[in-house]
Amino acid sequence: MKNFTLIDLEWTSWKDNYFGEYLEKEKRKRWQKREIIQIGALKFDQNFNTKKLLDIIVKPKINKNLSQHMTNLTSLNDKIIDEKGLSFLMSYKKLIKFSKNSYVLSNGIDGKVLRENLVLNQSKLKIIQVLNIKRILEKEYLIPKKYLSSPLIKTFFGRKFNKKKAHHAVEDCKSVIYAMKKMKFDINFIKKRNFYFI
Repeated sequence: MKNFTLIDLEWTSWKDNYFGEYLEKEKRKRWQKREIIQIGALKFDQNFNTKKLLDIIVKPKINKNLSQHMTNLTSLNDKIIDEKGLSFLMSYKKLIKFSKNSYVLSNGIDGKVLRENLVLNQSKLKIIQVLNIKRILEKEYLIPKKYLSSPLIKTFFGRKFNKKKAHHAVEDCKSVIYAMKKMKFDINFIKKRNFYFI
């Protein structure tokens, strides 16, 4: 039986990169690359029971110092990154191993950002194919836009928002899985797609 892996990434950003009513728009200066600084992954079964967790701090390569905006958002800072961070390529290899034989999905553009980081690191490692389920949650399960972000989606189903845990990659994974279970997400939809295996 195949497993399912939900991934959530945190990447470098600066104040005012995201705007719009639900922060759905993005504008960056050329030097403001989306470098991954945290990888969270949650492996679960078809009943949405957690089987395994992965939590990795990643050292950015280009903009090595986090903006104050990122520290405020994620509670990560330069000291934590320096002491606990792994290179992106080492982190990505761990993610490949973790998600092997899984259907891999995300609630957002995490797959795209993974590809960007492979390019930034001049890597020829095989890309993990990731299904972005955000549009499915909005269109098929009628989750309002203001609740679609990973930290907030659990609140649509009555869970309290915890600012200290928001934008922590693993905690955001837990929030999405909780919501999927509550909405009785049709996991067979994922099984019908055949391009997730690495």
